[in-house]
Amino acid sequence: MLRLICSAMKSNTFLFAAVKLAAVAAALAVCGKSSASEEPVKPAMKESDVKEEASAEATSGKEIHGVSLGDYRIRSFHQVDAQKSTVRFTLYATVKDENFAEFQRLVDEHRQKLRDQVITATRLAPLAVFQEPDLATFRRRVLVRLRRAVPELVVEDLYISDFDLAIKSL
Repeated sequence: MLRLICSAMKSNTFLFAAVKLAAVAAALAVCGKSSASEEPVKPAMKESDVKEEASAEATSGKEIHGVSLGDYRIRSFHQVDAQKSTVRFTLYATVKDENFAEFQRLVDEHRQKLRDQVITATRLAPLAVFQEPDLATFRRRVLVRLRRAVPELVVEDLYISDFDLAIKSL
């Protein structure tokens, strides 16, 4: 069942990750209920404990923020294959809380340069790269180009949503 859901969600990586997380949580819940007869149930955490943990995490700088790097619609011509492709997606970068302000400033300052690097990476990528379910190779190619163009840009990871690929034979 998980494979069926995962194959249906290949084009939207955020939904794909959410479905995987929900499946793991459901599996853990089932395992927890089966072992509940053997162990006594632990009391739930108090609300104040949860707030303290959340504030401790926020102050330690481990909180991650997502920043939109733009919406893209890129056309490419592949003469060897006699194909024209159009790739559409929205690109997001994740950054730690401690680097967020500097990251925002750098993105605003170098927005066009970053956009050019994403377009170049997309046009240079072979069509097979876009067939991967999580687009890992494509995201890595874009990340390498962004880090080369602006070395002081501290990007944890890239995420792609609303991905669409249209291939037209000439």
